[in-house]
Amino acid sequence: MNGPSVPTDGTSVATALCPTGYTVVGGGYTSDGPNSYLGPGERGHPNSTNTGWQVPAPLDNTPGAAIHAWAICLPIG
Repeated sequence: MNGPSVPTDGTSVATALCPTGYTVVGGGYTSDGPNSYLGPGERGHPNSTNTGWQVPAPLDNTPGAAIHAWAICLPIG
């Protein structure tokens, strides 16, 4: 899992990558921090190479909040 801080201005992206030789088939996110971040408008999507799951974390105004992406991966082939 990957957990960048949720920005108070702009957008950050949390990304969970699959191991080499795997492709992403799904994913999601969790969040933590003060006042528990409520999450982005979307639940995320595969990255452009289908090797990970990414979740945008937009403007939040909750200092110290973080978002953690997770990916469901399957072996290729």
